[in-house]
Amino acid sequence: MKLTMRAALLLLAGAAVGAVAGAAAQAEKGLATFDKVWRVVDEQHFDPDHNGVDWDAVRTELRPRAKAAADTEELRAIIRDMLARLGQSHFELVPKEALAAGADDGDGDQVGGCGIDVRLRGQRFLVTRVAAGGPADAAGVRPGWILTSIDGETTDAIVADGPRPRDPRRAAHTAWRVVQERTYGDVGSEVTLEFLDGADRPLALTLERSDRGAKPYNMGHGLPTFYLRCDARIVERDGRRVGVISWTNWFRPLQRDIDRAIDSLADCDAILLDLRGNTGGEGTMVGKVGGRFVEEKTQLGVQKMRRTEMFYVARPRGTTYDGPLAILVDEITGSTSEVFTGGMQSVGRARVFGETTTGAVLPATTTLLPNGDSLIHAIGDFRTAEGTLLEGRGVIPDVVVRLRRSKLLAEEDATLEAAVAWAIRAAPTRRR
Repeated sequence: MKLTMRAALLLLAGAAVGAVAGAAAQAEKGLATFDKVWRVVDEQHFDPDHNGVDWDAVRTELRPRAKAAADTEELRAIIRDMLARLGQSHFELVPKEALAAGADDGDGDQVGGCGIDVRLRGQRFLVTRVAAGGPADAAGVRPGWILTSIDGETTDAIVADGPRPRDPRRAAHTAWRVVQERTYGDVGSEVTLEFLDGADRPLALTLERSDRGAKPYNMGHGLPTFYLRCDARIVERDGRRVGVISWTNWFRPLQRDIDRAIDSLADCDAILLDLRGNTGGEGTMVGKVGGRFVEEKTQLGVQKMRRTEMFYVARPRGTTYDGPLAILVDEITGSTSEVFTGGMQSVGRARVFGETTTGAVLPATTTLLPNGDSLIHAIGDFRTAEGTLLEGRGVIPDVVVRLRRSKLLAEEDATLEAAVAWAIRAAPTRRR
């Protein structure tokens, strides 16, 4: 009995020592992660003065807190606080869990959705689009409804639990992303959504998530999986045909789809590029897409880094579409979408409709960190061909069209209709 008790005590002591050693190793890795984030920003930020922030003082203030962090989430909060001091976009910490979440969860379950898009207005999330034939459409959900709860948690609580950037516009963008992503889940899984309908009556619906009709794409480099889709259609008004192309993100697998869409609409009186909700992607695609709409080499803007510059140039490629061109944007339109839109607007090739874009335009890259997380960090700024700095400003539409609940409830896309009306006026004859 004594031997058994002694063995048990030895085992407990060994476990305690192992736990202490494990905690120490975890703390060491956490501190190494903090130090690497600070060093990468210090060495690679395009502005040696770090946007006017005393970067050494920030490290002195926050490093002791990082060293004493009780767990990974506390460490991440400290690092996010450090990055927020810069007051700029494209400085973001991506948890390793988000990197591991790919096209499926490891069991072959595809990530699906409910077939709705939402936008934040004030403190309310308006349903702005209901996918035809999707779960929400089948259940009777309509544009203009207000989403109030997901699986029993209010949208206010979901936003409060997520990251909260200091800048109000980025905070709104982050709130949208957190709530929109909460509607996603495994295809076949159920989610309960609560709404206020068009008459502000509360309604709870349990929906079965379905395939989103988008292709999963993981380019690696410390980025999460994106879901890509390109759609093209024709809107007919008064005997005129206006082509509308939309795509989810700027990644190379979509380049061929975008080219095919442009070709398929070559005989339309005008083309509209609907970039509402397009959060960005690879900047190298800007010149390629732009090249389909210019007849000569055209500089759209310049990316300025610490030691060099890179020019965004549209070179004619394929069959040039030279008819009226409009771009539709909203507050979620960001990054590469802003570079393209701002560049095409600055050279007078496109007329822009909608609401001011995100203002998150800094070209960035990624760095993997010791704890498995990924750091997205800006390495340059961007100015349009006419010298406009879009970071923090966004692209200001030529024609501002506000998102209004009354229009949504009437199932009217006011931004699209304004662009179509202009396109018809701008196209004197039918293109063939």
